[in-house]
Amino acid sequence: MQVLSVQQLNPVTIQITIEADTETVQRAFDRAVRYLGKNVRVPGFRPGQAPLNILKQMLAPDMVRRVASEILVEESLERALQEQNITPYREPRVEIEQFQEGEPFRFKATIPLRPVVELGDYESVHIPLPTVEVSDDEVQRMIEALRDETLTLERVSDAQAEVEDRLVIQLRPLEPAEARPQRFMVILGRSFADLDNALAGMRENETKQLELTFPESWDDPELAGKTVPVELTLQQIHRPRYKDDEELAQFFRFESPDALREGLRESLLSRKMQDAINSATDQLLQTLREQSTVHIPDALIEEETRAEAVRFVEQLQASRLTLEQFLEQSNMTREQLQEALRQRALARLQNTFILLEIANKEQLEPTHEEIEQYLDQFIEENAKTPQERARMRSDRDLRYQLTQELRIEKALQKLTANLQNKEAEGATP
Repeated sequence: MQVLSVQQLNPVTIQITIEADTETVQRAFDRAVRYLGKNVRVPGFRPGQAPLNILKQMLAPDMVRRVASEILVEESLERALQEQNITPYREPRVEIEQFQEGEPFRFKATIPLRPVVELGDYESVHIPLPTVEVSDDEVQRMIEALRDETLTLERVSDAQAEVEDRLVIQLRPLEPAEARPQRFMVILGRSFADLDNALAGMRENETKQLELTFPESWDDPELAGKTVPVELTLQQIHRPRYKDDEELAQFFRFESPDALREGLRESLLSRKMQDAINSATDQLLQTLREQSTVHIPDALIEEETRAEAVRFVEQLQASRLTLEQFLEQSNMTREQLQEALRQRALARLQNTFILLEIANKEQLEPTHEEIEQYLDQFIEENAKTPQERARMRSDRDLRYQLTQELRIEKALQKLTANLQNKEAEGATP
């Protein structure tokens, strides 16, 4: 094996050209034949013990070439990396330039290296935190939301349907004649105009025939977005009963309605403050990305883009949207979406390595106890069997990954503390 050239394509990518001589190539072909022929039965010989020239005639040439090339690449590349003292950050990409039996074997390997960060001056960046306040109207809206969450339903069989009633209805399309009726639960005033108008004032077991134009979001795809003549039957009326202020305070274990309001105000204030800190942190990271230079190998960007695409698909599924619906609503092409996902992945990677560099500079390291606690939490959330728990606990790569996540979290906490400290300094007269 001989390294013909070593070229630094960029700060995080090296390309090396490697050549193996004809003797090495022939030995690789012989090993490939022996490996593939170990289960080939040849009359007069035990499996795998026939002469190489006979085995070779019985094997597919393309398969022999593939295995031989794998042997040559694996062994030659490993030796070359050791000789050149190169540690790949991701799997090298191999391009074979010359490969014929009886001739030298030559290939190029493009090797991703660990990302390199030229860190900007993160300590001088100032993102002002906005003044956070909570109005009485916001507290009242939260109280009304809690009323909705804690309501109870009472069956009313002798009343007319009113706004906010929970109604069990049956819809039967009149065309075709064999169409089956289906039941739905709707909230009067919150479905769609045609249906709300038809249901208002109806009584249980009352039936109407009418034409309804269903919205695209309707649960039944056979009806969604269509205008259909239907038979509508109101089967059940359930009227909501909302807790008054005293009942609501007792339900959430507050001494009084005033104490409930104060508790909600504090909760809203804390949430707003955290949102403000998160927004400022995002702006700070964006500023750091602009001020810093982060060299990331293409292989890692492609890997993270694929992961970003998987997360995006999961979000679509959770939202019950198809890709086509999303593209139409967002006025995007597939190519634009792909580029947006790539940019999102790139920003995520840049953030990660900037924060790790801050952790390095500030010597931010989690304690042994913090690592063990985080590992216990990860195992509790992800392991399903005792065997998986034991494997995860002894997995060094997993422990390293979790340690890095803790270092990133510590760097984020430092940035957040800097934001709050600078805001406090700015408020000092």
